[in-house]
Amino acid sequence: MKRSDAELGQPMRQSYAAIILITYKLYKVLFRQFFPLIIIFFLGGSMGKKGNLFYMVIAIALLGFIYSVIAFFKYFFFLKNDKLIVHKGVFKRSVLEIPFDRIQSINFEQNLIHRLFGVVKLNMDTAGSSTTELQLNALDRNLAKQLSDHILSNKSSESEATIEDTASSHQKEKKVIFHLTIPQLLKVGVTANHLRSGGLIIFFFFWIWDNVRELGMDLEEKLKEEIPTGIELLQSSLILFTILIVLFVVTAFLISLIRTVLKFYNLHMYRKGEGFIIESGLLSRKEQAAKDEKIQLLSWSQNLLQKLSSIYELRMKQASSVAVSDRGSIHVAGLYESDIHLTRKYLFKANEQEFDEMAFYGVDKYFRFRRFYYWTLFLVPLCCFFGYNGQWSLLIGFSFLYIVGMVGSHLAFVKKKYAVTENLIMIMGGVWGHNATVMLTHKIQNMAMMASPFQRRRELASLTIFTAAGSITIPDIPQVICLRLKNKFLYSVENSTLAWM
Repeated sequence: MKRSDAELGQPMRQSYAAIILITYKLYKVLFRQFFPLIIIFFLGGSMGKKGNLFYMVIAIALLGFIYSVIAFFKYFFFLKNDKLIVHKGVFKRSVLEIPFDRIQSINFEQNLIHRLFGVVKLNMDTAGSSTTELQLNALDRNLAKQLSDHILSNKSSESEATIEDTASSHQKEKKVIFHLTIPQLLKVGVTANHLRSGGLIIFFFFWIWDNVRELGMDLEEKLKEEIPTGIELLQSSLILFTILIVLFVVTAFLISLIRTVLKFYNLHMYRKGEGFIIESGLLSRKEQAAKDEKIQLLSWSQNLLQKLSSIYELRMKQASSVAVSDRGSIHVAGLYESDIHLTRKYLFKANEQEFDEMAFYGVDKYFRFRRFYYWTLFLVPLCCFFGYNGQWSLLIGFSFLYIVGMVGSHLAFVKKKYAVTENLIMIMGGVWGHNATVMLTHKIQNMAMMASPFQRRRELASLTIFTAAGSITIPDIPQVICLRLKNKFLYSVENSTLAWM
């Protein structure tokens, strides 16, 4: 049931499902803190100690639940004088006042518990904060939507025209512009960055190892006692090494596939009014909104596998806080080239013709030389050392790595290009894949023209352009051109009447 403005001004509590969610978050933190201790008890503790651990867990769980209940009843919020006011705290009471003008974005999220109780989590990001300013863990969906609409349509800093556009956009229907089907979802999982998943496996292994050793348990001695001595013969065998590599690759692949399905399942990208809405997620369903004027950078990319599959990843980077992070970025995967063009057409509808007029320029060959130099500096001495000591397998491996690095450096040089039109800046790059970033010139916040001693000798410089959502760099171009571009962008910003967000 929709509440009146007067009712929104009265103290309100979250849904009772918030008790379960607060308890869950508390238990999760406690589990992370005591995880190494639990492992030690299970690996080396006696039955008596394990029984004591069980009673300790029960006591902590009970205290955590009591704390969650008290925290729920101590937490309430209401709207007053264009502010969201929150009262919270168990042992220490605090009042949080958030002016509507500071709220940059409001997003919804639903995990399995939210869906079970028919509620949503509401996240608010504000200017000047490095993390999410406010999270309402469990709200009725209608109330959450009403709060979002009321706050965004009553921001006093917006012009009357903007407020009218915002109000009318709430009444417009959502138009589907992209839907990630199951075959496309599997394609995204197969072509994901598996190296990242492999790194997570290695990090997790060493994290467990270090934490257990710090707590005084010698795992090496424990393993020697448990593992048969005959296994020592297998440790140096090629068969065991091959099996471990295969298991590592398969595990990394499965982790990437599972993470992709959890994040992008049933992904829908909508166009509503003058903005985008993205919904995705299997266990945790997220809804993110991005208004056109708040999007500072639009980027799309392909890795090598994605290039072979003709799919792209898209990122919309919104105006965020001083500490720019990925939380201000909307990520969409599995798009085709036509979907990229459609998104670009919506976002840059007034400047679409400029894309056809773009002339791309390459960077100086010093860009490639610098990468050649670093690869040579680090790997050639190692190759010489291995060759001198007769370690031929290591010599072959590092020689191959050196060749890969040199080829990658050349590809990075060939693909690094930039284009500048009257209102747009576009930078392209990549090594084995491809990436591109485009922005409007009136969204520039600051610029830095930098030149190292080596660049100055060659009369080169790099131009870094800062926005409210991050920065882009045009590297290793002639100083004359760099200065000319800087002056052009300054003139464009000073004479533009368009708002940067």
